[in-house]
Amino acid sequence: MMMWHHGFNGRAGLALLLLFAASLASAAFTDALEEAFVFPPDSARPWVYWFFMDGNLTREGITADLEAMKAAGIGGAIYMEVDVGVEPGPVEFMGPEWQEMLGHAFAEADRLGLEIALAAGPGWCGTGGPWVKPGQSMQHLVASETPFSGPGRFDAVLPQPKPRTPYFGEGTLTPELRKLWEGFYEDVAVLAFPAPAEGARIADPDEKALYRRDPYSSMPGVKPFLTAPADPGAAPADQCVPRDGVVDLTAMLAKDGRLVWDAPEGAWTILRFGRTITGQTTRPAPLPGLGLESDKFDPAALDAHFAAYIETLLDHTGAPKNPGRGLTTLHFDSWEMGAQNWSADFAAAFEKRRGYAPLRFLPALTGRVVDSVEVTERFLWDLRQAAQELVIENHVGRLRGLAAKRGLAFSSEPYDLNPCSNMEMGAVADVPMCEFWSKGFGFTTEFSCIEAASTAHTTGKAVVAAEAFTAAPGEDWRQHPASMKAQGDWALCAGITRFAFHRYQAQPWLDRFPGMTMGPYGVHWERTQTWWDMADAYHQYLARCQHLLRRGLFVADILYLAPEGAPHVFRPPSSALTGDLPDRRGYNFDGCAPGVFLERAAVEDGRIVFPDGMTYRLLVLPRFDTMTPRLLRKIMEMVENGATVIGAPPRKSPSLADYPQCDAEVNELAARLWGEGASEPDRAVGKGRVLLDAAAFQPFEEKPLAAARWIWHAEGSPAVAAPAGKRFFRHAFEIEDGAAVQSARAFMTADNSFELFVNGQAAGTGNNFNVTQVMEVGALLRPGENFLEVAAGNGDDKPNPAGLIGALHLIFADGSARVIATNGEWTSAQKKDGAWTPVMDLGPHDMAPWNLKGLAPWQRELYPDYDTTARVLSGMGVAPDFSSGVPLRYIHRRDGETDLYFVANPNEHALEVECHFRVTGRQPEWWDPMTGARRDLPKFFPDTDGRTGLLLMLEPVQSGFVVFRKPAGTPQENVRNFQRPKAGAAIDGPWTVSFDPKWGGPEKVTFDKFEDWSQRPEPGIKHYSGKAVYRTTFDASGDAPEGRVLLSLGEVKNMASVRLNGTDLGVAWCAPWRLEIPEGLLRPQGNELEITVANLWINRLIGDSALPKRKRLTWSTLTPFRPDSPLEPSGLLGPVEVMGGEMIE
Repeated sequence: MMMWHHGFNGRAGLALLLLFAASLASAAFTDALEEAFVFPPDSARPWVYWFFMDGNLTREGITADLEAMKAAGIGGAIYMEVDVGVEPGPVEFMGPEWQEMLGHAFAEADRLGLEIALAAGPGWCGTGGPWVKPGQSMQHLVASETPFSGPGRFDAVLPQPKPRTPYFGEGTLTPELRKLWEGFYEDVAVLAFPAPAEGARIADPDEKALYRRDPYSSMPGVKPFLTAPADPGAAPADQCVPRDGVVDLTAMLAKDGRLVWDAPEGAWTILRFGRTITGQTTRPAPLPGLGLESDKFDPAALDAHFAAYIETLLDHTGAPKNPGRGLTTLHFDSWEMGAQNWSADFAAAFEKRRGYAPLRFLPALTGRVVDSVEVTERFLWDLRQAAQELVIENHVGRLRGLAAKRGLAFSSEPYDLNPCSNMEMGAVADVPMCEFWSKGFGFTTEFSCIEAASTAHTTGKAVVAAEAFTAAPGEDWRQHPASMKAQGDWALCAGITRFAFHRYQAQPWLDRFPGMTMGPYGVHWERTQTWWDMADAYHQYLARCQHLLRRGLFVADILYLAPEGAPHVFRPPSSALTGDLPDRRGYNFDGCAPGVFLERAAVEDGRIVFPDGMTYRLLVLPRFDTMTPRLLRKIMEMVENGATVIGAPPRKSPSLADYPQCDAEVNELAARLWGEGASEPDRAVGKGRVLLDAAAFQPFEEKPLAAARWIWHAEGSPAVAAPAGKRFFRHAFEIEDGAAVQSARAFMTADNSFELFVNGQAAGTGNNFNVTQVMEVGALLRPGENFLEVAAGNGDDKPNPAGLIGALHLIFADGSARVIATNGEWTSAQKKDGAWTPVMDLGPHDMAPWNLKGLAPWQRELYPDYDTTARVLSGMGVAPDFSSGVPLRYIHRRDGETDLYFVANPNEHALEVECHFRVTGRQPEWWDPMTGARRDLPKFFPDTDGRTGLLLMLEPVQSGFVVFRKPAGTPQENVRNFQRPKAGAAIDGPWTVSFDPKWGGPEKVTFDKFEDWSQRPEPGIKHYSGKAVYRTTFDASGDAPEGRVLLSLGEVKNMASVRLNGTDLGVAWCAPWRLEIPEGLLRPQGNELEITVANLWINRLIGDSALPKRKRLTWSTLTPFRPDSPLEPSGLLGPVEVMGGEMIE
């Protein structure tokens, strides 16, 4: 059976399969797995974020949106209403008409078999609204300071502390909200203490005391975690506030703020502490939904919000009627509310959880050192830990419980600005979520996908959802399924099993195109797209992939334990990933939150196991020299029961709880695990092993760019001002044959941005010169000549400083080292294919205007490098789960006795590559998600290491499943698993092309050859956007193609559906733009071919920008184009050919 199909899917797959429905029902499916692959269930379909713009909604628009989703193969929608600068509509948020329309949306979704997730509050983040009272909103503990010299009576009104500026600024406050923010204050404590002559201060007190948590995804330099070193530094005792010297004067404070106190002799500092609100609002909610965010520590505050918002809506719309359709889910989106550090009951909750009262440590919240730096840091660690526990238990976890009582599942996207560990908070959700932005149009948030997948795997959740392809201003209708294919395959390999496209913009009208937008944000994934009625082909592909990737269990060998403490963003070692988009290497991994590990991890037969069946062979500890006794006891238990652990011994607890006895227990347990002095590299403990991570003790390389020079293309004075735009750089170097590279780490930054390629493979990117990116590139190197290539961009639209600096640090197996750094030996060019000339050497790493200071401690690797863990696993007799001659993307799931490998070619060129899979004794099959077709791969060979090898041939960005489920047959020698089609007869035309006059095109025109519409002289074609139909007739005389027959469209801009002799062949939505011709359909003469091509909206929008509004054909709330904006290539570019060829030869 031959399958040439890459680019074929959707309605054609369904249509052709229905032609043979009887045989499919009886003989085609050998089991339910096959049937569900060909016809994936509705639950496997992708979702969308369904955004409504501030009152712009109509019943007919809601119905049209949902019917268009259903027709295109969408499975569900996350309902949100926001204000992002679009003119408000007539339907007031939360008003009677609005609630009626919301109920209509739920009912229509139920009718159509779609699912709806309702956001937990107005806007896209949080749980709040105008019903939230100040006392139940997010709060900070603030202080005012008054000096006094004793002895003597202090009798005065202490200044009332002022609230801190809201994280997103005072501009987010309406006049009414400003009054609440300025007016709410409750006293908490008054403390006095002897004033040190020169008061010591802790570093970064706002961060450590949770006054501020910046977005890791979008703000350069934000720490992914706060370190908790055993020795955090010291301060002279006379500069510290002695805990025993803190006097509690709270009972002496009058209601008007007056304090009367007889102070002893000496200089005193009096601190008045009080609760104020953070001022965080529900931005970007519509004005009627704009209010304060509820207190994330107080369960009563959440209950009040749930009653005022969710219960009100459910009481009006009614409970869900049918399982799996209509309203099914409550959704808590990305945390964009900043941090809080106090509430009315926080002190009592802290004492209950940590075992001591926080009162005498409160001066630490002003940045002062209490007792010592170490004691102060421990208290602040405890404060953050208590805050995390309260958020998870009293807010996110409680929200899930409230949703469950109303029959709703709970999804949560727990990343960014939150005061918790992302994975700890994500573990609460029924559906953990993450986000990835469209490549080239936004932020680098792939880390959140790794976190969400890890969370799902370690908590037994099959669905891992992603806010997919979010796009910043500038995307402007440019994205389409073909441009998104490679990144989408990356997300599938990262463990995502439900795409939720950001965004489907609700369209209140039936006659405006492209219509309403979410301000400037994309991607544009709605019924007004030019190609929307072809999108079901892409969605069917995703549904097949998502269904199979939910089956069984993820296969991984390494479990990285995240450190305790909050906040925390999990980052695996850079060496465990490769490429610009972080692809996995041969030994796959998950991260694990400490709370999940404590509650769920066990050991069976030497493996780390979880109740749902996940297993790992190796536990890797973070390079923290602090750990709580509870967590270390758990690790001790795991090792004694047979686990293999690699790490370095902790020396202290990070907490003040049970201090100093906690440190003694940590040292006792560490000695039992690692031995006295941690001198044994490999130590047997009970049934298990402890391997020493010796590199954890090595000095941190703070200035990896010290040997490098800033460089730029030789033009003008780049350090002062260089022309805006991209410049290209390259350098060649040799690695001697036989020289084994143990570690290869690239450090690089640029003003303003860079993309690094090693031997033609993407290695990493950066977009802020203050942040040095660290990239492990060992997998991309080779013996002999190697090439470093960089595309560096100087932003802005006018000349400004530009520079590039980088260094590749090589460590070889024999202990030798080498640094390849940017210097005057590099070459550069204005264009990638331009003339290469020597670069300009600008100066050393610390030169102005960049003044690099080196890496921050949190930028060091938190775990041993990949090669270290790989050697351990190899020594345990474990072969890599997957390997290939050139880098491919992959993910492996095991469903009972069936192994499912999803493999994807990330390149824009075809590959023929030998691959090895950690399965033996079973027959490899190729399952194609584009068509649903399955067949055996007859040529394979068993490896000596218990794996199966076979040769894959993949088209550009092609992907598919290699499935092992039945006993292996006899491998065949003189065959090929894949064969490219043979070139066939060209269909040259002429072509009659029919454009839609509604969009300015000619009703009918003849093309004698294939032409790019944007290059035609006619304005109606040059600026045309929409669909055009190409028609011709042709003969298939001469020798008929052997085997199956294909129709190749050559190149298409941007999607095409095809009919041949009245039969729908389907949609070609990505390269190589080929569709299969069913047997018997091709005639010797008089074949009628009809190809419908859809391009993008851009050309028509550009054309309309030159016209008066009354003459424009398009209408949109977003108008980013000008008459001189570049046009996009469009149409059928060909060549069109009939191809054939035998699969096996």
